Amino acid sequence: MTYNKEKIKNAIPAEIAELRIYAETDSTNTEAKKYALSGGSAPSLFVADRQTAGRGRMGRSFYSPEGTGIYMSLLLPAHDSLADTLLMTSAAAVAVRRAIRAVTGRETDIKWVNDLYLGGRKVCGILCELIARENEKMIIVGVGINLSTADFPSDIADIAGSLGVSEVDARNALCAACATELYNVWKELPSADFIEEYKQYSMVLGKEIRYVENGKSYEGIAVDIDNRGRLYVKDKDESTHILASGEISVRVRN
Repeated sequence: MTYNKEKIKNAIPAEIAELRIYAETDSTNTEAKKYALSGGSAPSLFVADRQTAGRGRMGRSFYSPEGTGIYMSLLLPAHDSLADTLLMTSAAAVAVRRAIRAVTGRETDIKWVNDLYLGGRKVCGILCELIARENEKMIIVGVGINLSTADFPSDIADIAGSLGVSEVDARNALCAACATELYNVWKELPSADFIEEYKQYSMVLGKEIRYVENGKSYEGIAVDIDNRGRLYVKDKDESTHILASGEISVRVRN
C-alpha cells in the first residue's frame, strides 16, 4: 500500500469525515455509490492503490495499475441535480489542475470536458456521476491521475502519459490536495467563479475541432465555454452549436 491514511486525513478538510483506502477495488466510483446508497453521508473520500475496472466517460475504461497512479472519488451533496454533472466536471478539472501544479509544479492543459493533458498526452481523466437516494441527490467525482505509469495498453499508448512523479510523499500530498481543491471548488459551484480559470487553461478554445454527436461527425472552431460548462462551436456553415451532452467526443485537429 502506497498511501498513508493519517497523512491524507490530516491534510483534507475536516468536513470530509469518511476516508476509505483500498489496496484494490473495481472502481472507487462504485465504492462511493455503494456507500451512498447504503446510507453513508457526504462528503466522503474513497481512494484505491489499484482499480480492476476503472471507469471513464462514455463507457470507456480507465487503466489503473498498482502503485503508479491516483484513483479516487469524492462523494458530495448535489446542489442542482442534473445541472451539477457537467458543471462539476468542469470544476473538477480546474481543481485537479490546481492540485497538480501546487504539489508537482506541472502545468497541465484542460481538454473539454474532463481530461488533463501534459505535453500533448492525457494524464488525468474525470468522471462525475449523479445518484439519487430517496429525495436526496449526491454527486460522485471520480479522478484518475497517471503519476508514474510508463507502460500503457496498446489502444491508449499513443495518447496516454504521466506526470513523471514517483515519490510516495508526493502521492499522499497530491491525493489530499485533490480532495481539498475538489471540496473547495464544489462550494463555488453555484457561482461558477472557476469558469474563467477553466477557459484560461483550455486546450480547445480557438482551435479547429471535430466532434461526434449522435453518431454524426462535425467540424468547427471552439469559440467559448459558458457558465454552465457548455462548449460553443462555430460550425463550417457559420452556425453556432452548443455541446453539453456526455455522448459527445471532441478531437482537437493537428
